[in-house]
Amino acid sequence: MPIYRVVRKSDRKTVYAYSADAVVEFHEYPLADFDHILEVAVVDNAIQADTGTRITRLAFRNRFTMQEKAAIEIAALDNPAADMQSRGLAATLRAYMDDIQAASFVDLARADTRGGVQQLETLGILAAGRALEILDAPITDEERYTG
Repeated sequence: MPIYRVVRKSDRKTVYAYSADAVVEFHEYPLADFDHILEVAVVDNAIQADTGTRITRLAFRNRFTMQEKAAIEIAALDNPAADMQSRGLAATLRAYMDDIQAASFVDLARADTRGGVQQLETLGILAAGRALEILDAPITDEERYTG
């Protein structure tokens, strides 16, 4: 039987999970405020995880504008003359970018993915509101990671 994960739309936090043949709208979790995401499905007696929040690395990169990509690259440059806090921030950005490159796919629901993009906004590298636009835009068939 499929398993659904209930995710609050406002902050993308998982609040509940349930098993049912189809989406069930609970009084506490109305569809207007919560996404009910298929997490696991059983097909021919085999469990298959849903890839509904997984996109390719290129698709993730393409969710950023060219200006945003350039701003990230510039912020990630190491300046040996800078203070250690600035150098540490640049190193953190490089490590985050390396993690994305090392991944097979990017899962937009993962806490570390979401936190990394939101941190770019907090640091002023992305404009206000852009993090959620990047993270929560509907996934197209072209973006979807299929393994």
